[in-house]
Amino acid sequence: MTTPPDGPARRPFRERAALIAFVLISVLVVAGCGLAAWKHYQRSHPGDFTADPNPCELVSPQTVNRLVPTSYGGRDDHGACSWSAAREEGPKGGGVFLQSFVLTENLALEDLREERDKTSGWEKTTPAELPGLGDEAFLRFRTADPGRPAVAQVCFRLSNVRVDLTYTRADSDREAARAGAVDAAREASDHLRASVR
Repeated sequence: MTTPPDGPARRPFRERAALIAFVLISVLVVAGCGLAAWKHYQRSHPGDFTADPNPCELVSPQTVNRLVPTSYGGRDDHGACSWSAAREEGPKGGGVFLQSFVLTENLALEDLREERDKTSGWEKTTPAELPGLGDEAFLRFRTADPGRPAVAQVCFRLSNVRVDLTYTRADSDREAARAGAVDAAREASDHLRASVR
């Protein structure tokens, strides 16, 4: 009668621990290299836009007239465009101000994050994120004073373009200011997307 051959010898505990450690270190090195490559790509990738967009063309006249019915203006002024209520309505007539500029993707991302952290003149509450608007976006309100117009601002990034859109109401209706700013900013984002298709 023959005895069955012994199964494969079990590896000592230290050898198994060394093998597991080697595998874990290899995974971490590969993941670290992948993260470094992605960060390098972000820093060096110029983005989808090579020239500053015309800020006055990012929001349609129909939208501007809906938000500020008696608006005038709409002239590109060094990467910014403003539409204001007629002068006879006084300083509380409301308006739309849009500023856009092209950076690299990494700089645009950093710039938006720095802008989000600024609180001077803005409510101290955390800005509201706006998913689906550009690559990332947030909304904030100007510090409210009783009887003063409501002011809402949407700041967003699409690839390497940064846009800030500020909507000032003629009244203190914050919800209307929020809705108007988001609508106009979404239109600007859609216009930019269409321009690079």
